[in-house]
Amino acid sequence: MQKNAFTLAEAAELLRCHPETLRKSIADGRLPAARLGRGYRVSRADLQTFWKDMGGGELFDRSAALEDSEATPPAQAERTRAAKKRDGDPRQLTLPF
Repeated sequence: MQKNAFTLAEAAELLRCHPETLRKSIADGRLPAARLGRGYRVSRADLQTFWKDMGGGELFDRSAALEDSEATPPAQAERTRAAKKRDGDPRQLTLPF
């Protein structure tokens, strides 16, 4: 399961920067965040957008996000993974009949 919100410490670890750098970006309005108690939470989408605006690439693997969001039964998911390995093309899906 993927995480959808990050603390400043977690976000700073992902971006390899100091949490204070992110606090300043929040104060400047460049990084949207929600105040929760004494800390902040940053959404996955906002963190990705901020990272791209700063010149970075993909922060999160999109294929992992798609796999986590699918409600696929384990047996079917295993067959799909086996087909991807066998065929070598992740876009091709072989359905058993």
